Formats: sequence, structure tokens, C-alpha cells
Amino acid sequence: MMGDPVTLADTRVQELEAASGERYRLSLWTPPGEPPPRGWPAIHVLDANALFATFVEALKRSSRRPDATGIAPAAVVGIAHAGDALFATERRFRDYTFGPSVHVDKTDVGGGEAFAAFLDDRVSVDMASLAPLDPDRRILFGHSLAGYFVLQMLLRHRQAFETFVAISPSIWWDESSLRQRLAALDDSRARVFMAVGEWESVLPPWQRDIPGREALLARRRERRMVERARDMAGELETRLGRERVTFQEFPQEDHASVLMVAIQRALRFALPPKRGGGTA
Repeated sequence: MMGDPVTLADTRVQELEAASGERYRLSLWTPPGEPPPRGWPAIHVLDANALFATFVEALKRSSRRPDATGIAPAAVVGIAHAGDALFATERRFRDYTFGPSVHVDKTDVGGGEAFAAFLDDRVSVDMASLAPLDPDRRILFGHSLAGYFVLQMLLRHRQAFETFVAISPSIWWDESSLRQRLAALDDSRARVFMAVGEWESVLPPWQRDIPGREALLARRRERRMVERARDMAGELETRLGRERVTFQEFPQEDHASVLMVAIQRALRFALPPKRGGGTA
């Protein structure tokens, strides 16, 4: 006999409609106990249908012992496209990009500014009405095309967040637009964590004998995920300073597998505990 459905304690879920008419599912989890005087730091997770529960469980475990993990308590704000798909592929192309790409034949793209306005004007206000959240400790997390969106937010709307986490960012989508804006980056307040897997520009062992491997390898060589991320992180370090930028290339990980490994390291970067305990 089946029991009751599992729910995440201390979590609230609701849907919001953006000015575009698109509907999004927002999830908010807050840690137990009293928040810091200015409210909880909040990590905003894109593609939350796939990642929200992962972040909640990671923080529930890790923030119990900040002295042992280097990770302080924080709230999790999940932003997902409405519906049950883990990754809403076509809507991601629209919301996470700011223009077309010469590498992908898609027409419904370039909605990044509208999605950025939704995050800043609707999500931040709505979540702050539900729980005490520190407006100066906002973290944005994205992987793959969402990681590209995180970098665009850093360069276009960096006042909206304090910390930017881009895992395996799809810099290849429009590298030139990123580099044009990078030249004007001079905000010493922003902190950036970037990571990729060692095998993202080649093929991991489990894909080396699959059908279509030659086309997959050619696409990876064209996109140059590892090299582009490493170069971008180096330039960000030059602009922001070594103490504000961390780049990690995780060995024996691919584009999909690196995500779970990178989450814990990203949390440690974004949520360092104060000396003596608590949030930074």
C-alpha cells in the first residue's frame, strides 16, 4: 500500500505569471531557527524542477555543522518553468539567452532581459514577502545554458545579486557579447564561482563507443567548454581580483556529471561561515 506523497518541510511553492504571460513555479525553503539580523542569505537556483530539492538536502546536511563543512545556513529560492519537465528545453532557449547564436538554429530566443526583469522585480519582492531574506546576500546559480545566463547577469545586472555561480556555462552561445561587456566590468563587490568537468571538450569513457560519437565529439570541439570557461574565469579574476573569483576544473567529470560535484563546492564558496559560527 502506498503512503502519502513526500513533501519538503519548511517549503512553500507557488506560481507567478510574468509580464510576458509565461508562468513560473517558485519554491522557497528556509532553514530552521532564527534568521540573522538582516535575514537569510538566499541562493536562487535556476531549472529548479531538477535542482531545488537537491539544494535543500545539501544545505540541510551541510549547514548543520558549518565548522566541519565550511557552509553556513541559507534559504533556497527555486525558479522553474511551470509544468513537470525537469528542464523545459525550448523555454530555456528563450529565457536564458539575450540574442541568437550562430551555432544553434532557434528562433524563439533572446528573452533574457524580460526574464532578468522578472527575477529582479517579481521574484525578489515576492520571496521577501514570505521570509526574511538579506537583500545584500543574494546568490544566483545556473548550469549549462543557465550558467551562460548567470554570466550575462553578472555583466548586465550585477546589482541584482552578490554572488554568481556558473557551472559549465554555455559561453559558446554568444561569446562576443560576453567579452564586449566584460571590458566594462569594474564592480569589486561581485563574487564569481565557475566550474567545468575535465571531459566537457572531449568524450568521457562511457561515450567513446556510442553511435554518433564522431558528431558529438565534433560539436564538443567546436564549443570548447573547458577552454572558454577557463579563459573567462581568468579575465574575471583580472577584473575583480583573485579573492573574488574561483575556477575549478573537476577531474573525471562530464557536462552532466559535474553538476552534483560542483554544487557542494559552490555552496562553500557562496556561504562561508563567520568565525565562531553563523553566516558570513
